[in-house]
Amino acid sequence: MSSNGAGLKEIHKLRLRLQELTEEIERGPRQIAARQQLADKKKAELEARRTKLKHLKVAADQKNLQLKTNEAKIHDLQGKLNGATNNREFDALKSQIAADSMANSVLEDEILEALDGCDAMQREIKDFEAEITVVEGELAKFAAKVGERQPDLKSQAAAIEAQVGDAEKYLPPEIVPQYRRLVQSYGAHALSPVTGTACSECYVGQRQQTIVELRSGKCIFCTCGRLMYLAED
Repeated sequence: MSSNGAGLKEIHKLRLRLQELTEEIERGPRQIAARQQLADKKKAELEARRTKLKHLKVAADQKNLQLKTNEAKIHDLQGKLNGATNNREFDALKSQIAADSMANSVLEDEILEALDGCDAMQREIKDFEAEITVVEGELAKFAAKVGERQPDLKSQAAAIEAQVGDAEKYLPPEIVPQYRRLVQSYGAHALSPVTGTACSECYVGQRQQTIVELRSGKCIFCTCGRLMYLAED
């Protein structure tokens, strides 16, 4: 392989490694944000259940108040029943007491149902609180792990970037502007090894003359735009 070809191969290898490090550096904060979003969602669901529990308790209290009001009404009607002066008044009061007693029976069932709903919601809230504790604990551990890893990754990336800069000094000046544009667009994939006779990025076969020129050290851009070099030693 020519010195130019070897240089391009080294640049490509360094840029691929730099890309891996950069992606890992960026991946950590994204994963933390995703886990934080999950924790926030769980907290929102927890608050929704707490709100629902409050509404259930208010509904149960209102029904209890209504039940007490009805019981007082029945007690008053029973007093009037004892003082009824004729059968018509007696029957009317007795019917009203029966209707109110039936209504109270329904209210009692509704109160029991509301209280059961409160108990079920309280259990859900406890489960969510426990789940959030676990999620937040895992998030804290993961964030700490990412935080510990970041300085080393950034140090490695800076070292590789310096090596890339040194290696790129030997690029022919006439191709540097186009090469920079490619790096801006494609990153590490601005370069492409030719395996056999095909560009590894677009798989377009190269003419034999192109292969000969690459072997001689000429810098050639593929029709897909990438700067090519021969993959074989």
